[in-house]
Amino acid sequence: MDTSPLTVPIFDLVLCISQAVDLISPLIADHHKRTAHIAFALGVELGLPEAELRDVVIAAALHDVGGLSREDRIITLDFEFDDTLGHSVLGYLLLKSFPPFEKLAQMVRFHHNPWENGAGAVAGGVNVPRGSQILHLADRVAVLVDPAKEILEQSNGIMERIHAQSGDKFDPSMVKALDGLAGKEAFWLDTLYSTSLYDLDRQLNWPELQLSDDTFLGLVNLFRRIIDFRSSFTATHSAGVAACAEELARLEGFSKEDCRIMRVAGYLHDLGKLAVPREILEKPASLSREEFDVMRRHTYYTFHLLEPLKIMDTIRVWGSFHHEHIDGHGYPFHLGESGFTTGSRIVAVADVFTALTEDRPYRGGMDTRETMQVIQSMVQDKHLDAGLVETLSRHLPEMNAVRSSAQAAAVKEYFNFTRESKELQQI
Repeated sequence: MDTSPLTVPIFDLVLCISQAVDLISPLIADHHKRTAHIAFALGVELGLPEAELRDVVIAAALHDVGGLSREDRIITLDFEFDDTLGHSVLGYLLLKSFPPFEKLAQMVRFHHNPWENGAGAVAGGVNVPRGSQILHLADRVAVLVDPAKEILEQSNGIMERIHAQSGDKFDPSMVKALDGLAGKEAFWLDTLYSTSLYDLDRQLNWPELQLSDDTFLGLVNLFRRIIDFRSSFTATHSAGVAACAEELARLEGFSKEDCRIMRVAGYLHDLGKLAVPREILEKPASLSREEFDVMRRHTYYTFHLLEPLKIMDTIRVWGSFHHEHIDGHGYPFHLGESGFTTGSRIVAVADVFTALTEDRPYRGGMDTRETMQVIQSMVQDKHLDAGLVETLSRHLPEMNAVRSSAQAAAVKEYFNFTRESKELQQI
């Protein structure tokens, strides 16, 4: 595998993350995009330098990344929503784990911070970035837009509500910039009809980002935390699968670099579960047929969400096909033996092994004897690769120790994350 430095267009990365987060609630999938367009227009009106303007657009496209449930996301659509810390802090903690997003993470942290006649320029002893005030105004304008009504008939009413909060909720200089846009029909039409981020791709010069090992790890951790930190029940699963897949690949003779890629595939294999409601993920009983059908979509979404990131093509294939079967009766692509590559088969075995041995909302984890009985039956049914299961069986104590250690570390990380978020919310 090519070991030259990895590069990725920043815009493609933002598009991938934004689309993934929007899966949490299709009801508000256009909100991030609408906010990004309004923030871009405000930034241009304010004469922001292009580098700062790009940061504002990225922050707008990802500003509700901390809304980890549908309920969290939908409540923010209330214009009077006044939670200045909750999902904003979670979004800040998620984004700052990826070094290139550290600066714009501060914008997200304070994007619901009220102006309070100037007192809001500082919060918790920290200077609030100008971008936060831009995001705050753009976000609130976006929630006032009713897509079911003629936008030009709404503009005066929207501006009246914004002016009523100028000085109290919004920085007057930002409102003045909005006034400069509000008389242009094109601004309002763009606000309603420009629901693609690709328009912003064309209007700004987006550099390519070179990913060092540390930066790439930060990117993977950002995705992993968005996937797993929705629930204490899911907080450890990806870590277990990643560790088991990497160890199984090593035992099968994969190169050091391929083992690293395998670990990432394990971390990202359930990215599409962002489309699965938390009540299904946490259901303390077996899923109904309808609920299982919702669950079965997740690998399809994983495959397509990672599509914009060409550097992750191998990861996408290895991670997305973990519910395929050798006999072609898996889901969702029904690849069969020829399309079900060794890398994908390794993630499939690691996923089943981890799922059976870890605690679930509806049952405790199985011991290794019960686990192997189930896995062997899946080999007999031509669901899993017999050779890989044989390797697993020969190294069962080590594999279980690898899984247990990785998941214990993930539990600690999850609770440190929740503790830090609570501490920041109290500042």
